[in-house]
Amino acid sequence: MPRSKSLSAIHAQIRLLQKRAEMIEAKADKKITELVSLIKRHGLSLGDWRRALSLSKGRKTSGPRKGRRVPVKYADDKGNKWTGRGRPPLWLVAAEKSGKKRDSFLVKSAR
Repeated sequence: MPRSKSLSAIHAQIRLLQKRAEMIEAKADKKITELVSLIKRHGLSLGDWRRALSLSKGRKTSGPRKGRRVPVKYADDKGNKWTGRGRPPLWLVAAEKSGKKRDSFLVKSAR
């Protein structure tokens, strides 16, 4: 059976955690104040700030290929299709297990 802590020990732990949380909040407030002064000093707008945030999160701008459809590379006679990207679909895996070759499903334009 796990040993349970006494009520006074739990209260002491709560007080310690509250002090740590207050220290973290104080540091965050200080950093925010520094950031506001930096924004004012350089005359940045809210739009500049949003752009900086989006860049810092590693978001990529849409490239020239975004939204383009990938041509179908594999298809069977039942209408199943696969572009050849990502994990092979179950219909292709099952066909390969039954002894058929992947090349037999190549679409003529992909050959």
